[in-house]
Formats: sequence, C-alpha cells, structure tokens
Amino acid sequence: MDDFPQKNPPARDSTLTFREVTKDNYIDIASLSLQDGQTGNLDPNVWSLLVSRFEEEAWVRAIYADETPVGMLMMEIWDPTESYHIWRFMIDSRYQHMGYGRRGVEFAIAYIRQNHPKAKQLKLRSTPREGKKNDSNPNKTVKPENSPYRFYERLGFREIGPPDDDGDVLMGMDL
Repeated sequence: MDDFPQKNPPARDSTLTFREVTKDNYIDIASLSLQDGQTGNLDPNVWSLLVSRFEEEAWVRAIYADETPVGMLMMEIWDPTESYHIWRFMIDSRYQHMGYGRRGVEFAIAYIRQNHPKAKQLKLRSTPREGKKNDSNPNKTVKPENSPYRFYERLGFREIGPPDDDGDVLMGMDL
C-alpha cells in the first residue's frame, strides 16, 4: 500500500467487496497489518498467502471498502467432509471499528450457506477470552482486550474445543 493520503478514504458505509487475490493486488494485501497488541492472534498476511498457494482447500479473498484494500479472509473448505473453517481473518489496524469485521464474518457465513448447503457448522480458532501468554515468544502474547474471542462470540460463535498447542480455542456456530 502506498504511503500517500487517500483522496477518498473508506467510510463506515463504504461498499465491501470480496475479491480474488491476484498479481495486481497481492502486495497490498500482504502489506495489511494488525494493531501491535493483536499480532499474537494471527500470522502475517504474507504467510497466509504463501500457505494458500499450496493448500488446495484454502479459499482466499481480499476485502475492499470501495476501492481500498482493508482486510483478508481465508477459509478452509473441505466439501467431502463437510468441514468449513475461517482459517485466517483480519482487518487492517487503520480500518478496525468501522464495521468491516462484522460484515466480513457475515459474508463468510453467507458464502458457506449459499455455496455449501450441506454445511452444518462453521469453525474458527481464536485466542481465548482471557488472552494468552507466551514466554518463549512475547510477540505471540495476547492481552484479554486484544483477543477476538468476544467479537466472534457476539457474532454467534461458541467455544467448542480446548486450546491447541498455540493456546487458541476452537469456536463454532451452527449453520
């Protein structure tokens, strides 16, 4: 993304679109970032884009507010097993608290319902409500106020599994 101010920065009521990540926009998407305290919640977008090139179940979309890239959504879709996960989801730090996160997750839910009608549940991993401490890698420590747990809970996800090796809990919602 360029460092020049935008003539028309996105607003809360901007139109959100979900576009393929291509050779024309991958650098913009890879350059999006979280707030400092949130970095322990999610791998950087550049890593997610790399993973998506080699994992056939990865479905990735750049999130735009009007013509400004503001986030990224990556889902795991395994039709034969009817397993659906929001694998990675982020809204750039500059565009948080504008409703894009809620609208992005609602899009993911609607997409699965419409394109995979046999889906029973949509899952994701989240930092626990109480955050997580990582003594070996302080960049992976997350304070409770920086955990997305409550955000996902407000959207209808509930904790359905214990923490994994990274300390993230499994959450799900019935479709």
